[in-house]
Amino acid sequence: MITGFDHVIIGVNDLEQATEVFQKRLGLAVSGGGTHPFGGTANRIIVIGETYLELITVQKPAEAQQSMLDLLAQGDGYFNCVFASDAIEADSEAIRTRGYQIIGPNPGELRSGSGRTRGWIRTDVERPDLAQRYPFLIQHDSSGEERRSRLAGWQAPPSHPLGARSVFSTTLAVQHLADASHRFQQIYAFPAPAHTSSEPIWPDVTLHSFPLGTGEQFFELASPHSALSQGREDVAEEQIIQQRIEHQVQRCVEERGEYLCRMTLTVEDLTQARHYLERQNVHYLYETSSRPAIWIDPQDSCGALIVLIQH
Repeated sequence: MITGFDHVIIGVNDLEQATEVFQKRLGLAVSGGGTHPFGGTANRIIVIGETYLELITVQKPAEAQQSMLDLLAQGDGYFNCVFASDAIEADSEAIRTRGYQIIGPNPGELRSGSGRTRGWIRTDVERPDLAQRYPFLIQHDSSGEERRSRLAGWQAPPSHPLGARSVFSTTLAVQHLADASHRFQQIYAFPAPAHTSSEPIWPDVTLHSFPLGTGEQFFELASPHSALSQGREDVAEEQIIQQRIEHQVQRCVEERGEYLCRMTLTVEDLTQARHYLERQNVHYLYETSSRPAIWIDPQDSCGALIVLIQH
């Protein structure tokens, strides 16, 4: 079964610069990583609880997937999220039985700079691309603390100055919410959405939320009510940041179609997280009208909209 998020993939053009941004400016400690023997890519890993963030770049364009090259040509940003499976053969067959095309399960491998390798089995839905609308399934060759240690470069995962504890949710922008909800329920055997809602910063967006595994993580679909409006240019910087965040779902749908547009992390102390970001001159919006949350300006986080909550 799907047990939760395995990882979230963020595509970057300059891996060293992105590592610097996430580690120093955002306070998310980077540890493991390496190169993929096939696909022309390299990555760095940020372990957060049972999930990890993967900063990935193309090292050998001739070997890379065209979809990755196309998206990176538009700039840094999310590629996809990935679901963890504890029985990938059975989960894959179940998706196939429900009438959807899959590729796999197929083995994969990463080689660290020290020469160590870790492996996994992966099943793609629809097409075998890292950058696409449907999360793929993965099962690693290790589990629990051993898996976390391997991900972190065969060492204990470091703590995060930002105070990050877990990946709470990811949000996929879609054009037609009812259709997308039906498709995702059919493909991944999701139950009916746990709730339908909007958010104060996204008043023109409706969200469907699906619990994963034990219900501590959520996969969300977000659909805009209207097309993207042209933001004013003669406004203060804070208003420009607000426009950028408010229009994230509309922009994603119009520029990329169905794609990941947000990730929400839990932190130990939201006030301390604010102080850390302020010391690093990271721009954000602080939402207080419902559940307190920090919305980090995507321009300060390699094109990835990240929301912080205390949970």
